[in-house]
Amino acid sequence: MKKVLVFCMCLVLLTGCNRAGVGIIGGSDGPTAIIVGGEKSMQGVKMIRVDGELYYDTGKDSALIPRCGTLDGSLKNIGVELDVPQNDGESNFETSGYQNATGMAKEVPLEGNWRIFKRIDTSKDSGKYKYVLRLKGRHPNAVRDSEFIVLTNDLSVDFDSVSKSLFSSQSTDWIDCCIIPVLDEEKWGIRLWAEGVTKTGLAIVFEQFGGKAEGDLRTGSWYGIERMNDDYEWEKVSYLPTEYPVSWNSIAYNIRKNDRTEFEVNWEKLYGELPQGHYRIGKKVMDLKGAGDFEEDVYYADFFIE
Repeated sequence: MKKVLVFCMCLVLLTGCNRAGVGIIGGSDGPTAIIVGGEKSMQGVKMIRVDGELYYDTGKDSALIPRCGTLDGSLKNIGVELDVPQNDGESNFETSGYQNATGMAKEVPLEGNWRIFKRIDTSKDSGKYKYVLRLKGRHPNAVRDSEFIVLTNDLSVDFDSVSKSLFSSQSTDWIDCCIIPVLDEEKWGIRLWAEGVTKTGLAIVFEQFGGKAEGDLRTGSWYGIERMNDDYEWEKVSYLPTEYPVSWNSIAYNIRKNDRTEFEVNWEKLYGELPQGHYRIGKKVMDLKGAGDFEEDVYYADFFIE
């Protein structure tokens, strides 16, 4: 089964390994810059490996002051920023070590500050890849450029080939790489994707990191499913006939900050078994600032039924 593509707001945010991820990214660029044609560019990415997990440079400095000056672990530089650290305690740039931060991040002394490095969820497959690249370009009909981080064994991959792999439903277009989504920090720092997809349900995952939420982030029980038609437009999937109107409870669920929050969804009673196709599931997210004071938006996660 194809892995998941993620669309967040009107920006394309896709995720997975081999069928990987896209995101809008902000951050510091590494010193290695390779032009691959037109306005598309490719660079290395600062990374570290600790306890079997890979972490990448978010480009954001930590606001933690004061802090303990003792490192929680040291790091050994193994090469340039195109190389993926393969062993624990390695980095692909020069630094002394790291301190533990949240469950999703380490903080690394870099350029006179403490830089936040975010954990990559796909670390279980990352050891098979030698190189890490940051690719930039623009998808058809997108309102602005996208950037994504790619773990690969092939330095000739470019934005177009990766994009084709992401969007195509043909396995012949897929390339062997793992793409790490990076969040759009202009909003609430939320990425949404699906796991364990079947014809009657899936697990929907919220990942929250950074962003500019002013209050508590919450979601409710509501969800909606849409299917892409032959004209590449989204159409709502109709509910099964029911005796009573569909209603949703008013329970609000917290979305943990700097962490992932997972919910199981079973749509068999609402939609039955979905036929083959390209779908997306929408979930409302609320930034609750106070009683009656909130902002709400809808996030989407793409998935395939085959």
